[in-house]
Amino acid sequence: MARVLVTGFEPFANHSTNISGDLIQTLDANHSVSDPWAELRDYKLDDVEINFETLLLSVDESGSRKVAQRLSDGEEWDVIIHLGLCTNCEIPKIELLAQNILDMSIEDNSGRRTSGQRLGDVNYYSTTNSNVIFTNKGDINAEISFDAGQFVCNETYYHTLAVLCRTDVGVQKTPCLFLHLPDYEFFSIDSAKNLLMNMVGRILFKPVISVAAGVIIDDNRFLVAKRSDEANHGLWEFPGGKFEWGEEPSQAIERELKEEFNWSIISVRSFGKWFHCGEVLDIELNVEFCRFIGIVPDLKPQESWTSHDEVMWIVDEDYVSPYIGIDRLVAKEVSKELSNPSGSFS
Repeated sequence: MARVLVTGFEPFANHSTNISGDLIQTLDANHSVSDPWAELRDYKLDDVEINFETLLLSVDESGSRKVAQRLSDGEEWDVIIHLGLCTNCEIPKIELLAQNILDMSIEDNSGRRTSGQRLGDVNYYSTTNSNVIFTNKGDINAEISFDAGQFVCNETYYHTLAVLCRTDVGVQKTPCLFLHLPDYEFFSIDSAKNLLMNMVGRILFKPVISVAAGVIIDDNRFLVAKRSDEANHGLWEFPGGKFEWGEEPSQAIERELKEEFNWSIISVRSFGKWFHCGEVLDIELNVEFCRFIGIVPDLKPQESWTSHDEVMWIVDEDYVSPYIGIDRLVAKEVSKELSNPSGSFS
């Protein structure tokens, strides 16, 4: 059973309620969380049983340090989720950064109003594996944010992450995330609970990463690229990369090929999806049939290339080897379609 700490805040300023504090009052101690990637995964994972510990924080310096102090005293959880009210938000914000500044436009509940105070020497990023677990938005109505404000929400997040990040290099840090919730005018307790459960699930379950790959065809040939980065050096692939939050496959591949090669391409249509089961993560590979915009660019290695050192036109999947992941299966399917007079690329 996973131990999950969820915190919320008391009302503050002129607010008679605080959705974050109200939400934690609705949480049962024991709960089960379902796979948030169930619709993408091609096999089934059992629900994860969790034990919620909830903590209502005061909106002042004492409240902001409470979790950090308990961590310093040796308490441990599998996941820490801080919740807070965002008074100027209409949709939730998934905060991935705590800034090292406190600059309060209003007083906290102790009467403190600090301006320009540094909380530490550096900013701290969420200790979740955010570049992995947020590649697929699904049906979540929330935005990724790197600005948790400069009030007690940010102060709380900062102090917690500061303690977690003292862990020795190489030692896994407890995943910690901050969720800013809109007020009741725009959001409900039920919606907030669903968002919370999805975030806990994204942290506890093996993630499914959504990736876009581009198939570019010219004169019955297709384009493949050889990786130059340390982790995948020498492996061939259809170029592409991970989705950003809220992207469609066509948007992701057009952005990725611009960033990785400075190529201007347009996605014409989907060529299908492939699924790869890995030890620590699964991959949903979205393959897009693409075309260059205008003339075909110079395909010799360029300074603007970020992750590859060679590209090649080939007519058969066996012309290059080895491939990365499941890209050989995609190449085999592309070769079959090219050899078919009535295939997808005719």
